[in-house]
Amino acid sequence: MTQSTGAERKSQKDPDFDKWYVASAYQDFVRQEGVPLYQGSYLEDLITLELGDWERRGGKAAYTRLGNQEVNNLQIVEIPPGGQLKPEHHMYDAVMYVLKGRGASTLWQEGGQQHAVEWHEGSLLAIPLNAWHQEFNGSGSEPCRIMFGTNMPEIIRHFHNLDFVFNCPYVFEDRFSSSPNYFSGEGKKWNLRLFETNFIPDIRNFDLDEWPERAERTYIMRLAMANTSLGLHILEVSEGTYTTAHRHAAGAHVIVVDGEGYELLFMPGDEMNPENRQKVWVQPGSVIAPMTGEFHQHFNVAMKPFRQLAVRGGPAKYGSGSTYDPRGAARGDNPNDLQYKLSFTLEDPNIREEYYGELERRGIDLRLPPVDQ
Repeated sequence: MTQSTGAERKSQKDPDFDKWYVASAYQDFVRQEGVPLYQGSYLEDLITLELGDWERRGGKAAYTRLGNQEVNNLQIVEIPPGGQLKPEHHMYDAVMYVLKGRGASTLWQEGGQQHAVEWHEGSLLAIPLNAWHQEFNGSGSEPCRIMFGTNMPEIIRHFHNLDFVFNCPYVFEDRFSSSPNYFSGEGKKWNLRLFETNFIPDIRNFDLDEWPERAERTYIMRLAMANTSLGLHILEVSEGTYTTAHRHAAGAHVIVVDGEGYELLFMPGDEMNPENRQKVWVQPGSVIAPMTGEFHQHFNVAMKPFRQLAVRGGPAKYGSGSTYDPRGAARGDNPNDLQYKLSFTLEDPNIREEYYGELERRGIDLRLPPVDQ
C-alpha cells in the first residue's frame, strides 16, 4: 500500500501547482505526527495497512485524507502486546471501531468518575466530545488494531490551533454522564432505522431494519452516539443482492466489517460507460470514501450477509440542513435529476449481468426481482 499527497497528484496536471498550493493545518498536523497520510478513494485493508511510530500517544498510527476532502477522516492505531496509549482529550468528535484484537478503554471528564469499557473485534465505542480517553491492549502476545472515525480535519482546519484542540478545559456535560450505565445501557430505538447507544459490543450481529428503498433484502440502522455530530450507520446487503447507485457530498467512509463483495464508483455522465467505472474488491478492513457527487454501489458476492459501517457527516439525531429535494432524490427515476439515487431501471444493464455472472461462478442462486418490476 502506498501513500500520496494531493499536491503530488495535482502537480502532474498543473506545472504551477507548487507555486500557489498551501497545505492545510490538518496536513501540517499529520506531518508533525510523523506518521503516514493515506489518500485516494479506497484502501484495501486497514488491518494490514502500514503504520508509523507514533510518539505523541505511543504505539503506531496513520491518518487518512480520503475522498479528496478534509472534513472527516480515519485514524488507524495499533497498540503493541501488553501496551497502552497515552491519554488524550480533544475538541473533535470520534468513534472507535475495533479492527483486530481485544482490550479496554478508560474514559472520564476532568474531576469526574472513570468508566472502563472492555472491547474486542467488532466493537463500536463513542468517545464523548473533549472527554479524556485511554486505550489498553488486553493481549500480552498479540497487537490490537483500532480505528477512530473523526471530524478532526474540519476542526483543526477551522481553529488551526492545536493547543485549543487538544488542551481546551471545557467540560461538555450534555455529551457525557457519570451514570454507571452510560456505556452499558440497553440503548433506545427512537424510530424506524434510528437507535441511540454509546457502545455496541459487536456491530457484526447488531439488529437492523429493512431498507427496501435501497434494494431487496437490504437492511440499515442509523446510530446516535454520545450526542456526536458524526453521522453513523450500519448497512447490510444480503446474499444475492446489490444496492442502487447513490451519491452525496464527500466525507463518508464506508468500512467493511463482515462478508465480502465489490464496489463500483463512477461520476455522473458515466452511468453507461464501463471504461470509467472503478471496480474495487472489498473484505473486512476495506474502506471506500467516494468523492463529492461520485456514484457508488455495494455488491455482495458471498454466501453470507455483507455488512458495512459508515462514518460520515449529518448526525442522525440532529438535522443536517440538507438542501436536495427529497422527492426527486428518493424517486431516482428522472435521468435529469440524479441528485441522490440512480434506480435500477436507469443503470447500465451490463452491471447486473456482470454481477449475476459472479454469483454463478460462486454457486449462489439468489437473484433480485426483474428490473421492470
